Amino acid sequence: MKPLGYISNQRTSALIDGTSIVWFPVPKFDSHSIFNKLLDEDGGEFKIIPESEIVKINQYYEYPLVLSTEVQTREGKIKITDVLPLGETVIIRKIESEIPFTAFLKPVFNYALYRPIIDEKLNRFINSKGRDCIAFLYQYKGDVKRVNSFSWNFTSGEGYLVVNYASDSKHGVASKIEKGLEVDFERPFEKTVSFWKSFDFENTKIFPDLYKSSVYLLLSSIYSPSGASVAAPTTSLPEAEGGSRNWDYRFAWVRDSSLTAEALLDAGYIVEARRIINFLLSLVNFSTKPFYYPLYTIEGTIPPPERELKWLSGYKNSRPVRIGNAASTQIQLDIEGFFLSALYKYIEKTNDLVMLRDVYDKVEHIADWVSENWELKDAGIWEDRGDPQHYTHSKIMMWVALEKAGKLAEKLGFKDKWKDSREKLRSWIYGNCVYEGYFTRYAGSKDIDSAILSAPIYNFVEIKDPIFLNTLSKVENELVIDKYFVKRYKSDFMGEAKHPFLLTTLWLARVYIMLGEIEKAREIIQNIDKLTGSLHLVGEHIDVEKGEFTGNYPQVFVHAELVMTIKELEEKEKENNNNKK
Repeated sequence: MKPLGYISNQRTSALIDGTSIVWFPVPKFDSHSIFNKLLDEDGGEFKIIPESEIVKINQYYEYPLVLSTEVQTREGKIKITDVLPLGETVIIRKIESEIPFTAFLKPVFNYALYRPIIDEKLNRFINSKGRDCIAFLYQYKGDVKRVNSFSWNFTSGEGYLVVNYASDSKHGVASKIEKGLEVDFERPFEKTVSFWKSFDFENTKIFPDLYKSSVYLLLSSIYSPSGASVAAPTTSLPEAEGGSRNWDYRFAWVRDSSLTAEALLDAGYIVEARRIINFLLSLVNFSTKPFYYPLYTIEGTIPPPERELKWLSGYKNSRPVRIGNAASTQIQLDIEGFFLSALYKYIEKTNDLVMLRDVYDKVEHIADWVSENWELKDAGIWEDRGDPQHYTHSKIMMWVALEKAGKLAEKLGFKDKWKDSREKLRSWIYGNCVYEGYFTRYAGSKDIDSAILSAPIYNFVEIKDPIFLNTLSKVENELVIDKYFVKRYKSDFMGEAKHPFLLTTLWLARVYIMLGEIEKAREIIQNIDKLTGSLHLVGEHIDVEKGEFTGNYPQVFVHAELVMTIKELEEKEKENNNNKK
């Protein structure tokens, strides 16, 4: 998939392909989308069509999360600046055009299952099977003429074109304007620009554009009403084009959210990281497994069932299109470890012992539950839908949960009561998950799993532990493609894992940094950044042959790992330079 433009207002987001908005779920990240061309050619879009032939299109972020698209034609130039204003279910497109153009607006409802009823008097599109509606409004210095149900002709000029979503036709902006309410589109546009510019931070000297885009993507992933972090803003963008590994990622995964919180802590965004951690703490229950579900809605509720949208053709005919995610029914045992690692990092950076005391009963419950249940089987980090196994990575992260809980207990002057369970678990891992001197994918297996690259990152093993180095060598020999891109594993219940996975690729980079092989780590980041185009946004997988990202896009935990990897690489290079002096 070629890089697409992305905008967000911490409530929802939109994807832009050239001059066309091709994805826009409303009112929230996980709602139905009114533009679905991303997943079906007839799925609805909002496109600016110049009257003259297009010569070149250039996209860039003039301001963070405010997308500028410059279209050069044979007769003149159009500049489109797209914004999702704060607190609104609205897209504002600021237009500066030297030539006439057509605005083609075709919204649909329930992922293009329902076509709209058209109210031409108020420029509205009303859901034929519901109450919600879309209004098209504009404040434009130039002439405008509606030419058919979905198209308006504009002369050269400048102004704002606006798509407004309302959950009820009586609540939309158009109905309020009819009653005499004045609306100003310039003010929300400028206020949103100012909001994103206010997130000032110290950029890195290495890969500054990639780092900056990554930080802003993490910030944009936070659903402001709850503090949840969405794993990705899209659904069913395929792992392999034409295949069926198509999943809905518009939820708050405990694992992904924990990684995002850690990365924001590294970037200096303590308050935002704490919002995510507080959201996750609110999900801990005391009746059973602390995180009963691996993922939650962005409002913190039980995730919906997985469904297939059979009427959509899918991205480049990649079926099925799914909403909801059946991984919610799985047991995943690694997630408590990821969470306590994030909480521990927050306490380390802030020494916020007041907060730790307030939530210590939850920390204690997590560790007690893990110490009593580490012998369970699970679906693992890769959410395998086959038979549960004793996945090595899951056992390692359960050990991490016990280790971090012990350290948090000691910060409050309490005894680390999980030491014996931790050592018992470590012995079990070494006794059951090692074959011929390397860590296997699960107990009794001979296969390798690149998730185990995280073992030294989370302090389960020393970086030069012989068994880990043997594991690293196996990963390099069996799972690395095109020098440094890393597959998760060879195959699973759905067959071959076709493309490398960027989370584990960046774990390999972090391992290289720990080993002092910084040129290898730098090359990994360079190879990823080469594919990101001018916007520096990254997907979940990479098709090495095509040089394109696959899977849901942009992928938040990959950007979280980029932030942590770039920071660690910069620190290591600084340390090496100081040692040379």
